[in-house]
Amino acid sequence: MTAVTLRERKYRQARARIEREAVALFTIHGIDRVTVDQIAVAADVGKGTIYNHFAAKEDIVASFLIRLDRQALSDFPRIAVSAATPAEALIEAAWSLLAAKADHQGFVRAFLTRLFIADGLTANLAEFQQTMDAALGDFFRALLARDDCDGEADIETLILTFKVMHMGLSSLWAMEGPPFVTARRMTEIQMTLFAKGLTPCPSSPI
Repeated sequence: MTAVTLRERKYRQARARIEREAVALFTIHGIDRVTVDQIAVAADVGKGTIYNHFAAKEDIVASFLIRLDRQALSDFPRIAVSAATPAEALIEAAWSLLAAKADHQGFVRAFLTRLFIADGLTANLAEFQQTMDAALGDFFRALLARDDCDGEADIETLILTFKVMHMGLSSLWAMEGPPFVTARRMTEIQMTLFAKGLTPCPSSPI
């Protein structure tokens, strides 16, 4: 295991403090009303230090949401094997990524807005996409190993399909707001349809 240097540890601590204080301010005042100067004061760092860690305050939002997604992804291995059916596994997995952010709908809207207008992924988003792809790959391999799934499906196609569907569900979820009744229902419908492609077709009677 590579030892973490003092410099790296201080860097991580500063980044975590900036994110924590920014999220607290965003929660109270809203993202638009909070300035980088205010975040710097709350985190007890210089304004330049903020920009050493984040290109813009919206990137602090992205960092925070990525952390929540990582926590949700950590439960995917359990979901893949413990859910009663492939459809229920997909529904629980997809919804868990949204449920983890239930208290931060405004953050998700800001993140999606920035994502849609950006020319490309930031470094932390590109890194997270690799993490998400790996987690989804493990999830689908475990799912396809079940007796009630067709083990011949292409993993890369399944990952891309899930991510495309989840982006649409995330957009609906962010626009709808609590109690997210429509987003929940559409998650159930879409993931149930997705699961139909994973289950073996019944044999035709002779």
